[in-house]
Amino acid sequence: MNRQKSTFRISFYVRRTRPNKHGEVPVCVRITVNGQRADTTIRKSILPDQWDAIRGQASPRTTLGKAINLYIDTVRARIIRIHRDLEMDEQPFTAQQVLDLYLGRKTTNRHTLFELFREHNDKCHQLVGIDLAAATAERYETCMKLTQEFMRHTYHRDDLYLDEVDRRFVEEFEFYLKTHRGCCHNTATKYLKNFKKITHIALAREWMQRDPLFLY
Repeated sequence: MNRQKSTFRISFYVRRTRPNKHGEVPVCVRITVNGQRADTTIRKSILPDQWDAIRGQASPRTTLGKAINLYIDTVRARIIRIHRDLEMDEQPFTAQQVLDLYLGRKTTNRHTLFELFREHNDKCHQLVGIDLAAATAERYETCMKLTQEFMRHTYHRDDLYLDEVDRRFVEEFEFYLKTHRGCCHNTATKYLKNFKKITHIALAREWMQRDPLFLY
């Protein structure tokens, strides 16, 4: 049986909160695979009023705008080609893996946080009524959702490779839970304990080399 094809989308936007000294903002690309996103700049910048947010491209009225649009077409074609090649391999992949291949990064044997989180939570749901309470499975779902919210808020990403999850990630996550989510210390600690289950699985599989929660 053929594996169901992934949903895939490429979009371009400008990051208006990061203007340079000339008032120009970076042009970014967003890759979406099965609802998960990965973003990066394309090393081009433009004045905000010269960007067409509806069409996701520069206004073609200027020479710079025309040049940027040609570059955007090149980036889009390259990402589409990478996605097509991954589809032909008939192996699961993520938006971050597509982005890493576009950026020339090695992706072999790297696994993402939410790839493992989802696998773990799916198994928990299957164990409900066998040796796991429904409330426990639901706590892990809540922990995953909070982790996703935190990552989008702090890192502006939908996923991270497990080897990118470090001590600072944990510290920032705890801070986010207490400030933005209003969790008391004990509640935040419970979520970190749930999160630690995921990192322990990753360490056991050698998908992480260091425990970000060691002595935490």
